Amino acid sequence: MAARFQPVLLAILGFAPAAFAQSKDDGAEAYKKVIRSTVWIHSARGRMLATGTGSLVDKDARLVLTNYHVVGDEKMATVFFPAFRDSKPIPERRYYTDRQKSLAIRGKVLAVDKQADLAVIRIDRVPDGERAIPLASGSPDPGQTVHSVGNPGDSGALWVYTPGKVRQVYQKTWRAEVDRRTLTFKAKVIETDSATNPGDSGGPLVNDRGELVGVTQGGAIKAQLLSTFVDVSEVKRLLARGEIARLRKKEKGNLSEVKRTGPLPSSDTAKFFGDEAWKAFTATAGDLYAAKKADFVVESFDSPPNSDAEKVKAMSGSERLVFFRDAARDRIREMKLNGIYVLLCKDPRFVFVEITSDAMAAYPDSFRKKIQDAFLNAFKQKKFDDGLKEAVKLVREARGLGEKK
Repeated sequence: MAARFQPVLLAILGFAPAAFAQSKDDGAEAYKKVIRSTVWIHSARGRMLATGTGSLVDKDARLVLTNYHVVGDEKMATVFFPAFRDSKPIPERRYYTDRQKSLAIRGKVLAVDKQADLAVIRIDRVPDGERAIPLASGSPDPGQTVHSVGNPGDSGALWVYTPGKVRQVYQKTWRAEVDRRTLTFKAKVIETDSATNPGDSGGPLVNDRGELVGVTQGGAIKAQLLSTFVDVSEVKRLLARGEIARLRKKEKGNLSEVKRTGPLPSSDTAKFFGDEAWKAFTATAGDLYAAKKADFVVESFDSPPNSDAEKVKAMSGSERLVFFRDAARDRIREMKLNGIYVLLCKDPRFVFVEITSDAMAAYPDSFRKKIQDAFLNAFKQKKFDDGLKEAVKLVREARGLGEKK
């Protein structure tokens, strides 16, 4: 189960922590967050082929979300995840159609919500490196910036990005033709000024944090810059339905039975620490996991993860804080970490510490600040080993591990 979060402990070297603020509109960053969750869907309709878009919403249970009108009443569908070249998704369609034997993944349509125009596909496998898209806690607000990714049929490219602004969120009843039938849909929807096209249907609409707020339903034929997305509340309702909820619970249970044999790995890519200090830290991480099944992970980076250093340097303090918070939470989810996570960046210099909520009860109320200060004070003096050694000492004392001999 992914770790749940408490308010985080943050620190920016060089100036005092600022209040949280929304990241500036940055489509490139949102695109990077969502692209590994986005898929191209093929659904056979006799001799015809319907194509659309979808999102991986549960990696453990292998569940892909899309529109009902993308899969229709078919029981099977085919899914393609993006392939990458030089860390960028390959957009040419022929690349995928020429490699169907290796890239196409079969899936079974597990459930549909015809009224809200939603469907869930369970695929046979999830390629390494792909990740489930997180669901937003609620609907977006009018005026909020949103981002969508889709596979428009009239474009020669896949994984196409579209920006937009929310116009309104409301309950809507509308009619549309699906497989030569006129259907009536009724759902809570998000109306935006995004330019969507056939083929985008079923794709993700996300906020600046890369969280799913809606599912592309379609654009208005007789209006310009007016598109409809099914709200995330309808998605949550479908995922909570009996057969899907039971499957998700079962898969989480199966995974929880697979016990790790050791602590999660840490890495000092930025080479902040000497061998002696790092050895003492890794020994403590091992002792903590062996005794308490709790994690203590430190990761250092030469430059901001998955971003350009100059771009992050140009951010305000609060924007930078949000950027590193999101990067840390991505790593915590990927590793299924339960405990302490420390992210260190060399350029720009940045320290970010988080303790997941499941582990908070094991530490005193002031513990997060103590860990923060241990790294901050040492880093300001460029005595990096001292910061790591102090953090190790604090963790051992707090968890009753005794002094490391």
